[in-house]
Amino acid sequence: MSVGTVSNYLNGTANVRPETKSRIDQAVQDLAYRRSTFARALSLGGVLRVSEHRSTMPRLVVVGYISVDYMCRVDVLPHRDDRVTAQRIEKALGGPAANLAVAAAGIGSNGTFGMDVELATALGDDPDSDWALGELARKGVHAFPIRRPVNNRLSRCIVFIEPNGSRTIVNEPFELSDVDLADHVRLAPEERPRCLHIEGYHYERMHESIERFRQAGWKITLHSAGLPASARTPEGFMDIVARCDVTFAGHALIREIFDFRMSDEELPHAVADRLSKMKARGHFVLTLGPSGAVVFPAEGSAPVRAAALPVRVIDATGAGDSFAGVFLAYWLNGASLEAAARFAAAAGSLTTTAEGAQGAVASHEDLLASLADRPLRRAS
Repeated sequence: MSVGTVSNYLNGTANVRPETKSRIDQAVQDLAYRRSTFARALSLGGVLRVSEHRSTMPRLVVVGYISVDYMCRVDVLPHRDDRVTAQRIEKALGGPAANLAVAAAGIGSNGTFGMDVELATALGDDPDSDWALGELARKGVHAFPIRRPVNNRLSRCIVFIEPNGSRTIVNEPFELSDVDLADHVRLAPEERPRCLHIEGYHYERMHESIERFRQAGWKITLHSAGLPASARTPEGFMDIVARCDVTFAGHALIREIFDFRMSDEELPHAVADRLSKMKARGHFVLTLGPSGAVVFPAEGSAPVRAAALPVRVIDATGAGDSFAGVFLAYWLNGASLEAAARFAAAAGSLTTTAEGAQGAVASHEDLLASLADRPLRRAS
């Protein structure tokens, strides 16, 4: 029978006669056939991009980590040799890069500030990888594989969540080492903003790819999660800020790198002093958790503070990823740094009100409602 008939049956895209179904089922059994998630992702790429009319939207390619998260809500984090019973264990899609991509795509889910979001990652041929592809597509993200994991399955992560929203994360190793992204992403000129976003985990190994994208006119942005030891020095980190158009970093990492010992209110002043000594750099975004964020514009103008929303924290997993994804969605759509930061801080706050890093994905309309009567204020 034809390839199309078999494909329609296996993918559930058309009705197939009962006798045909029986023949296909028998062939699958005889051949021990397994669908390849890796191949499926490659074949779906062109279909998704054309059918969703994304070609005029800003393009964001996110490179990095995707995982299946097992969320365990516990009364208290177990100690060595303890045995505890979780209130429940839920399966969810996670990973910093996946969280960021979903947050960016979610902003334009109702048409405003739409984004063409792609996720370059590692996918296996296991059911979890197939499930993740479907979940990401449903959320407006096209995932495409640039490498298979060593064990040919999606990375797994265990997240322990305590009543106050604190979480402890145990994840498997994940690496996209020595991948030339230009072999997977078309770099031909386009009449729209284009941005390549890299996780800190992969920055050191992707210098060549980053330079090729930059020469092709792409913006380069980086989220500092997972930076290697060589970049966790004052010199190494400032080199990243100089090379990237936008760099996102959390207050804990900045304190570690520069040995700053001060409050969240004092920290922006110390960061501003460091940045003022640079001849040229990109925008720098300092995230402060419940205290919001501060943006330091590349041109050296006054920093802008964006306040977090007063929310009841259920799970803080992925708040920083959500912030970065939403910031990029607005910035690439032409919004000011002030507006991008304000919406991003609100999105990061809303993320913490639900379990799982992608449990509360906000649209532009959601953020407008949450920010009503909350004016922007500049950092002093």
